Amino acid sequence: MLVLISCSTQGKLEYITAEGEHKTACETEYIWEPSVDKYAVEYILSYCAKKTVQRGNKVVDESLVNLDLTIPLTPNGKPWTFDYAKGLHKINGLSDKEYGYIIAYIDLGLNKE
Repeated sequence: MLVLISCSTQGKLEYITAEGEHKTACETEYIWEPSVDKYAVEYILSYCAKKTVQRGNKVVDESLVNLDLTIPLTPNGKPWTFDYAKGLHKINGLSDKEYGYIIAYIDLGLNKE
């Protein structure tokens, strides 16, 4: 008998428009490694929260607006890739938080800016 257990880390951004309307945006889910996934979700929600506030809305979880989303520079001086980040994480060259943030950063396409 084979039993598969799937873990997922999910999140969504709740905000209030200038007109007082409650809305939800940036629903995200990561299914891989919970210790890393929680940081990827945190990064995406914080990134969205900052953009939402810039548009004049109020974020329900204001702590997301204050997170530092700084991504470390790559040791090789090139843009981050999934494989490179995974390799560094495997040899403890990146913390779970750094790795999760980098995964989300890449998923958002920010490594191409």
